[in-house]
Amino acid sequence: MITSKRFSTLATILAFVFAFSLNIDSATAQDGDVVEIVNQSDDHSIFASMLAETELDAVISEQGPFTVLAPTDEAFEALGEDLQQIQSNPERMQNIVIGHLFQGEVTAEEAGPAIDVEIEQGDIGASNGLVHVIDSVIMN
Repeated sequence: MITSKRFSTLATILAFVFAFSLNIDSATAQDGDVVEIVNQSDDHSIFASMLAETELDAVISEQGPFTVLAPTDEAFEALGEDLQQIQSNPERMQNIVIGHLFQGEVTAEEAGPAIDVEIEQGDIGASNGLVHVIDSVIMN
């Protein structure tokens, strides 16, 4: 009887832990705000520097929630000479960065089709929103 009761209690605890762990994914596994998530990535140094140069990093790190579509360095490098032109024009750079920011939390499932981009890794949770890794630059 005692063994049966222990097994039942253990099974209940394991079921609870399993059910709870289903709600923990990459969206809640990250620490920091959306800017810190981008800054911590080795694949997003160009976008991180654009956030800093436009001073939008300060705005989106203090408020939220935001969704950030973060192009990889490879995506920016594929722009060739256009990248240098963007970086040398503060207003254009700011417009490009703003085109990758959305107020509120927009899931990868919603964001990808809505703006016709391929999301490589989505729903990376941050303290003030979500980050989605994309392999192209949204030009506006």
